[in-house]
Amino acid sequence: MIDICLFGAWAMYDSDRRLSMTEFHGVKPRLVLGLLALNLGRPISKERLADHLWAGTPPPSWLSTLEGYVSLLRKAVAPLGKSNSAMIISRNGGYLLNADQVGTDLDRFDRLLVEARAADASRSLRRLHAALEIPRGEVLLGERSLPWILETRERYQRERHRAAVQAGRLALSAGDIEAAGRYGKLACDLDPLAEDAWQILIESEWRANRRADALRNFSALRAMLDRELGITPCRALQQLFTRVLRDEPYGLSA
Repeated sequence: MIDICLFGAWAMYDSDRRLSMTEFHGVKPRLVLGLLALNLGRPISKERLADHLWAGTPPPSWLSTLEGYVSLLRKAVAPLGKSNSAMIISRNGGYLLNADQVGTDLDRFDRLLVEARAADASRSLRRLHAALEIPRGEVLLGERSLPWILETRERYQRERHRAAVQAGRLALSAGDIEAAGRYGKLACDLDPLAEDAWQILIESEWRANRRADALRNFSALRAMLDRELGITPCRALQQLFTRVLRDEPYGLSA
């Protein structure tokens, strides 16, 4: 099985050989591979590929140029010792990346989130943890800011944030305060203005007997919300702040 890493500094490798994206004969062939990997197992028409590669304005010779890029990709994957024609398949006027031969970190991330939604609390937390361990940076790190790349980055940023918030809530419910704090911090890093993330972080700090940190973080959030959005923290966060300030017996707020 060949793996493609799309989170962070992306690469393609099997058990014997690793290919960095600099080995794929230029930016455009590499982007073709990225598009096929993002749609693993699903065909993409040549027209759609061209639209993404040239931001909606492909050159008159786009078809032959695109076919040349795919030919270069098939040659590039040859060092991995697989049948390159079977890896990149021509189908219905387009191409697809064969999911029987190729896997991606994004696909594993997506599948773990689906499994987490269908599992009970304990198994859901384990799957969310496994999913959040996968990313090693933003999607397609270092590539140009084409619209489809920005959209993909933003989508996975949101997915990671939601997963971190859900994991934090489950960890708090399970009494794993240390893990809840890590997930809350990750969620805050992914979306600094998300109050649900700060609620988990502040709750976990309070329950870990780090009351000063909890109060400090609430003050930092309040200042940031006022500066960036002109609003105050939500009612639930203000109630949590009051309880922390009074050092009341804690209960699950997040």
